[in-house]
Amino acid sequence: MGKPDTATREYINDSQIFADVFNYYAFGGRKVVEPDKLEELDTSALLTVFGKDGDEETIQRYRDALKIATLRTDDNAAYVIFGIEAQTHIDYGMPIRTFLYDGLQYDSQARKIKTAHMDTGDKYSKDEFVSGLYKDDGILPVIMVVIYFGAKPWDGATRLRDLYKCKYKELLDLAPDYNMHLIEPARMTDEDFEKFSTSMGKVLKFMKLSSDKDGMRKLMETDDAYKSMDRKAVRALKECANISIDIDSNEEVVDMCKAWSDAQEDAARRAARTASILATVKTARKYGATDEVIFSDIITQFDLTEKEAREYLLKESA
Repeated sequence: MGKPDTATREYINDSQIFADVFNYYAFGGRKVVEPDKLEELDTSALLTVFGKDGDEETIQRYRDALKIATLRTDDNAAYVIFGIEAQTHIDYGMPIRTFLYDGLQYDSQARKIKTAHMDTGDKYSKDEFVSGLYKDDGILPVIMVVIYFGAKPWDGATRLRDLYKCKYKELLDLAPDYNMHLIEPARMTDEDFEKFSTSMGKVLKFMKLSSDKDGMRKLMETDDAYKSMDRKAVRALKECANISIDIDSNEEVVDMCKAWSDAQEDAARRAARTASILATVKTARKYGATDEVIFSDIITQFDLTEKEAREYLLKESA
């Protein structure tokens, strides 16, 4: 698992963030899903399938975050399983992945119901025996949202039908479809970002503008909320937006405005240093110096490692 995946997974598993995502996506920002009414579920799912020769093959998949929620509806309680997948890059087969994840979760629920009946010695009718489910048994709905932590628009499929390669409409109309729930910053508005009650709205807005230097500068200068962001949110931003930020593990709150400004200044210094080294190499070659001599000179002049010096020689040659 790469750093961006680790950082975003830790972030979205926070109950406050997790609830906020579904309050935004399903309820327009209304606080219906309560963080303290969420219960962690096992994110792994197994399915045993049989090949044509009867050989068993076990399929195992892991979700990034999976929780069961208790929702109040009048005087009754409703239960639903929520899942989140965090993507730092576009996955062009994502509808297939989400379809499989949800299918495995439904299969897991059915297996548990069947096991419960067997453990209590319940009697089946002939029809019920086939599946192990009683006619009045039910399963919980599974709703998964994919959060794409990227600046550019998602240009991949968002439903199974988008992936089908078939020219016969009659057949396509018979083929099952599956819609993927997607949150992507590039297509969100300022009004959308404000519907979040946690730092998630700020994280997504940051990612939307992460490739827009002028937009980022204006955001950091005008939005004071970024001056006191929680460490998990900043860590996710650091890895997803590939920003060089030092985060003190002892601090729970980070001044993102200052951190971003420092990162920009550091990037400018590094860019200037790189340009200076490349110019030195180019000039030395112009006047006939061998790469062996240049190699030794730039190590001494710019305090480089041998590996860095070789990379600069290759880069200037490109």
